[in-house]
Amino acid sequence: MLDFSKKSIAYQFSRNYINGIRSRPYTDRSDQMSNPFSFHFEKVSTKKVSEFIREQLEEAIILKELMSEEQLPAERDLAEMFDVSRITVREALSALEDKGLIEKRVGAKGGTFVLPLTTNSHKRTREEIKQGWAQMLKVFDYRTIIEPEAAFLAAERITAGELEQLYNYMEQSIEPDCTREWFRALDVKFHLTIAKASRNPYCETAVRQIRTKINPALDLMPYDDRIRSVNYEVHMEILEALKSRDSVRSRDTMKRHIEFSADAIYARLVSESEQQERNEIQ
Repeated sequence: MLDFSKKSIAYQFSRNYINGIRSRPYTDRSDQMSNPFSFHFEKVSTKKVSEFIREQLEEAIILKELMSEEQLPAERDLAEMFDVSRITVREALSALEDKGLIEKRVGAKGGTFVLPLTTNSHKRTREEIKQGWAQMLKVFDYRTIIEPEAAFLAAERITAGELEQLYNYMEQSIEPDCTREWFRALDVKFHLTIAKASRNPYCETAVRQIRTKINPALDLMPYDDRIRSVNYEVHMEILEALKSRDSVRSRDTMKRHIEFSADAIYARLVSESEQQERNEIQ
């Protein structure tokens, strides 16, 4: 234990230190204390457990892993799956219902069902997408970097089984009875399978994030035989490049496909809307 009697070295040192501090001019360091670094941390926000559940279910719905009219497990089963209380699950489902992604039905065949996104389209209108177009462009920039490189890697690493899977998705997409909702689901499956075939989990995660952002806009695109035919042809080009193990052609074809999609979305949802506004003014 230190000796703090007046004659001790510890006492003298402490007095000199304190006097030295008192004699220094005052400097306001409040700004430095609030952020003493040259970079910025994100502020911490409290997130409810129900939000984590809602995000996972919403992603599965937007990526068509949970299909339209598919019944979700009962609250009790979801609570067990997520290891949370039924109240927490109920909060998550309520948030999804408010977004128009699910609905609760009563009766003998009641339960919680996924609503068709291509009809409801995540409650997003053309005006909302137009207002957020600057942000959407950033997502497409990101997509132009990630997905072509994922295709580049996939050409070297894709398996025969995955190539067959891609071909099956394409064949289903041109069947006469292929619905709009299933067509959109097959398109997502096609792209996610290629991302998985890259054998890079970071690429796969990135593509999932990208598709979660752009799918609501893609769901507003028209659906007819011409669209299906064009989509089949470009997907076939990508598939042929992958089968040939041609990494460069796989990357370049995917990039053209993505750029075409961005232009088509802009023409359909933004440019047409601006033209309608000009016509109304005239």
